[in-house]
Amino acid sequence: MGSEDLKRQAIRAHIAGLITRLENWVKDQRKFMDELQKYGDYIVSQDRLSLLLSSQAMLYYIERALKDFESWLNNPMITSIMPIEMLKELEERLRDIAIEFVRLDIDHTSRYVDILKKMENENEIPDILRLYIEQRGIAQQRGQQGEQGEVPRFM
Repeated sequence: MGSEDLKRQAIRAHIAGLITRLENWVKDQRKFMDELQKYGDYIVSQDRLSLLLSSQAMLYYIERALKDFESWLNNPMITSIMPIEMLKELEERLRDIAIEFVRLDIDHTSRYVDILKKMENENEIPDILRLYIEQRGIAQQRGQQGEQGEVPRFM
């Protein structure tokens, strides 16, 4: 067997391995997606803490998928052979997902603002929030006096 034949054979073996890895990735992702869908039936009947932890886990899964996808798109060996139509479709779908995610953020935050307004109007501020705000005021006064108080990002 000549050196050209060996090169072709090595290239074919590499491509075959890549195809196998990608097919396994797709299979694993489908299995994971099915598990998440089944999990949805379970979580709806759970308590507040479980729902909060589950929401945080969903954000983690989204973050993990985004990092993997970004890595995929940053690999010139992958993207160099993608047809332009495939890239156009991908960009459009990702833009739709981004818009939907921002819409979720807006809707969720707006509903939270409505809850806060209602609490304020009815003078029913939960103790945990009232205590936090009181402590924050003390921390800000310390900061003005030269001491540093930590203020969380959203509060």
